[in-house]
Amino acid sequence: MKVSEIKSELDLRKVNYKDCFDRESLERRLDEARASGKADPSIIDKFNKQNLEANAKGESFEVSDEVIEKSVGGDGTLPGGMPPDMLKSMMADPEIVGMLRSPKMQEVMKLLMTEGQEALEQAMKNDQDTYECVQKLNQIMGKMNQG
Repeated sequence: MKVSEIKSELDLRKVNYKDCFDRESLERRLDEARASGKADPSIIDKFNKQNLEANAKGESFEVSDEVIEKSVGGDGTLPGGMPPDMLKSMMADPEIVGMLRSPKMQEVMKLLMTEGQEALEQAMKNDQDTYECVQKLNQIMGKMNQG
């Protein structure tokens, strides 16, 4: 990747890189961001807004290919390492879409996007609702991957 592409993806993920002065440190920062799942949590708010607008018009809400393409990083995945095709499959499953709309799940996703996997694991230990929410999503996604 070009340095400009690395910086663009770091910007997309809202990851600060002002202390990175060479390509190697930028690549390391990006690798850390990808591994931790860090991303811009405003994507959740955009999802909610688009969903509400579609519902107000009596339309079904779909995540367009254009929206997905704008969120794909240089490694070909979405923040958190999810392949775009998996997101499309998830959005076609009414049970998953319902979960993604829940305030608790959105809180969980924002935590993962801003503070990473370790923070999510800690929250799961400290909050039974968070634990149950993540476990339920994992079960649904497990069924989806088997089918």
